[in-house]
Amino acid sequence: MATLYRKYRPQKFDDVVGQNHIKITLQNELERGEIGHAYLFCGPRGLGKTTLARLFAKAVNCQNRKDGESEPCNKCDSCLGVISSSNIDVIEIDAASHTGVDNVRENIIENARFTPSAVKYKVFIIDEVHMLSISAFNALLKTLEEPPEHAIFILCTTETHKLPQTIISRCQRFDLRKIPADDMVLRLKILVKGEGKKVPDDVLKNVVMYSEGCVRDAESLLGKVLTLGDDITSEQAELVLPRSDFQLVASFVQFLTEKNCVAGVELINKLVEDGVDLRIFTGSLLEFLRKLLLIKVGGDLSGLGVELDDESLKAAKSLAEKLNYESLLSMIELFNEKRDEITKTSIPQLPLEVAVVQICEEVICQKDKDNDFPGSSGVGQGEEGNTGVSGKIKQGLSKMHIKKEKKVKVALAHVKIEKTKINKKVVKVDMASKSDKLKPSAFVDIKKVEEAWPKIVEALLEKNYTLASLLKMSRPLKTKKGVLEVAVRNNFFKSQLDETKNGQIVEDIIAEIIQANVKVIGVITDGFEPISLESEGSLSTPVEPKKIEKPQDIVQDVVGMF
Repeated sequence: MATLYRKYRPQKFDDVVGQNHIKITLQNELERGEIGHAYLFCGPRGLGKTTLARLFAKAVNCQNRKDGESEPCNKCDSCLGVISSSNIDVIEIDAASHTGVDNVRENIIENARFTPSAVKYKVFIIDEVHMLSISAFNALLKTLEEPPEHAIFILCTTETHKLPQTIISRCQRFDLRKIPADDMVLRLKILVKGEGKKVPDDVLKNVVMYSEGCVRDAESLLGKVLTLGDDITSEQAELVLPRSDFQLVASFVQFLTEKNCVAGVELINKLVEDGVDLRIFTGSLLEFLRKLLLIKVGGDLSGLGVELDDESLKAAKSLAEKLNYESLLSMIELFNEKRDEITKTSIPQLPLEVAVVQICEEVICQKDKDNDFPGSSGVGQGEEGNTGVSGKIKQGLSKMHIKKEKKVKVALAHVKIEKTKINKKVVKVDMASKSDKLKPSAFVDIKKVEEAWPKIVEALLEKNYTLASLLKMSRPLKTKKGVLEVAVRNNFFKSQLDETKNGQIVEDIIAEIIQANVKVIGVITDGFEPISLESEGSLSTPVEPKKIEKPQDIVQDVVGMF
């Protein structure tokens, strides 16, 4: 028994589901007789690239097609030959198994020189064309540049980026798109009716959801469902439908929002017992978190390659309301890191278990302190939440790092000095030195730094008047992954700011004022305006420097300024 996707392969353009932007163009060319010499069909697997190529080859040589028409008759010798794959003037080549230049010369270049036997055009359909070698592409290029009038080349590929630009530029390019869910359901209903069976709509919707817009996958999965009987129920369909990753991932995220650390860890270990690949699960988790992020920003999921049924969309929206932007971004970053760690440890589930504990204990527990997570949309709530998606991100993640820093300082307070022998000398090491600080905070809002800049300069006056003068003539530029870039005017200013001792002083002051650790670096920039320092105690008003007792100290300060 033939599989559904072969048995019901479209034999007319009208039978092709979706891809209207391609069908209309090809049909217009057929109706006007304006046939190109080279076409490129590209897109994901199972969307109909080869089907469209065969339809075009069949229609262009149809012996009963009249002027102004585009559909093949499917009755003439030429059409029947294409349907049965016996038409000697329609040559299909699998480039995956014929990659060499010799194959291109023998099967395409030499063959293209001869006129077709009984029809107008000799059509070459090259599937998976990206698999050809560089020398094979070079050999094919000359034929594409100066093709015989009777030859048409149709190239099909799933990886357009692997094709030389010289090949792409000589073809009419058509990009196939994933099929919308509603169109796919209608297609499956036609197949079910053709088989004389009954399948509930909810089962068809589940099949479409699992196929992710791929027609061939949907038809193959439907074929499995139809083997269960003539009148199939939803319960029977569950026997062959894959387990829903959506439900597993949604449950996992629900546990995280509820701070249910135990349930989250148990779910991970249950997946390991069931033989689930944790990297694949983490990939599904990241895709689900992406869906939640798109829901929060109000994007059209269907227009972004995301298809969800009504029930799943409702569940996703419910979870999205419980998470703010900060929490979603931190979880996406964390699980993206943990996915790479899974294959590097002898205990595959350990990185995900650690992530669960980190999220439940450090990020989500911020709700208990500031009523920010979960339940906050992250926008337009509270004094800090009215700056929008691209505005201020609240300091939950920064608080997490500060909390860790405090724990480390308490632990290290009991071990002030450790003795190590180097070159037979005892060297005192301060275990609680500033160089052992935690990593910088992942998210620091540049606007918050700009607002605090006058206070930062004012605080520096008491510790280093020279640095305060430097920052007065500088400006915070941007923050990225815990690094604060400060705009300075020349190399001298940059060297002063980048000096380890000076940088540490500035970083300590910033951490004290904005409650977030950052690494400060100078960036030479032209044409910027320093931040106005007209607040109380700033350098805009005369401030008497700290009293210096020794004349040589005055000299050192002057040298430092210049």
